[in-house]
Amino acid sequence: MASVTPNDGGCLKYIEDFLSFRGFETEYLNFGRVKNIWSVKNNGGPLLVFLGHVDVVPTGPVEKWEYDPFSGHDDGDYIHGRGAGDMKGGIACFMSAIDRLEDNLNYSIAFLITSDEEGPSKDGTVKVVEELMQREQKFDWCLVGEPSSISSTGDNIRVGRRGSINIELEIKGKQGHAAYPERVDNPLHKVGAVIESLTNEKWDEGNDHFPPTSLQITNMTAGVGAHNVTPDSVFVKLNLRFSPEISFEEIKARIIDILDERKLDYVIDFDLNAQPYSSKIGKFTEAVQEGILSVTNKSTQLSCSGGTSDGRFMAKTGCEIVELGPKFETIHKINEKVEKRELELLTNIYHQILLNLNVRAN
Repeated sequence: MASVTPNDGGCLKYIEDFLSFRGFETEYLNFGRVKNIWSVKNNGGPLLVFLGHVDVVPTGPVEKWEYDPFSGHDDGDYIHGRGAGDMKGGIACFMSAIDRLEDNLNYSIAFLITSDEEGPSKDGTVKVVEELMQREQKFDWCLVGEPSSISSTGDNIRVGRRGSINIELEIKGKQGHAAYPERVDNPLHKVGAVIESLTNEKWDEGNDHFPPTSLQITNMTAGVGAHNVTPDSVFVKLNLRFSPEISFEEIKARIIDILDERKLDYVIDFDLNAQPYSSKIGKFTEAVQEGILSVTNKSTQLSCSGGTSDGRFMAKTGCEIVELGPKFETIHKINEKVEKRELELLTNIYHQILLNLNVRAN
């Protein structure tokens, strides 16, 4: 289904129908242009929330895809399509695991599915969680179906995520003819040293679960496109993924110090997109680890790597959060695909986790 953010492409209705047939009660909590569903099967006891999104990033040039990016083409070994790995595959696996369950669970299950994760993330999970918290809804465990596996299914689960900062920097100069260097102030000649300092900066060491903070230059533009005209400004976009070992305020201060040391004329804007978070390690994480070991005969690694996820919005509820999904090798790329065998294995793991929780919920 074509569901480029913030459109759901009919996916939410499909999920609603599937869950309603299995005894879930579904409510649409829509904000702005964004559709979200909150679907609950109340069995009493603790509440497990499966968190996911049906929206996807744009396909890019469709002609470069081997198959129609929204066909869900099955070649016998792989399912091809945008969102196959991120994260329609994970949602499908959890739905299949639910379908295997008997009705004697001693805990409750909910689905929180949004169509605003790949976009601004302003009217999706964050708004639903705020609404549910106002209703005094209690959350115990949260399973996020984002792609987390690295080399094999279940080899890595995330119990947190790094924070994210987007930065827009303008370094100003004086435009002029390239033949008269004494009459210009070329900001391109200054930006190289700034980029070198920023990319060589050692922000922190990370910790047992979080990798060190990293900075990437994501875009740079300048000039009018002519060989003989110097620009009056250089525009640079940067992104930092940061660990809890350093704060947003510390990062901001260090970047400003680097710029001020060079006595630059600049304008800078910092957008704190996400704070880092890490979940407590308790009976839910143990149930996930045991489920992976039981199905794959392999232990899993706990990490807080990768980009941001909607798990950061669930963190404010205080529930225990684990992210477990398929491999992320092809996500956001042209010809995104996921191996059918991997989806079957992930379904088995999800099912075993649900069974493990039935023991631990007492």
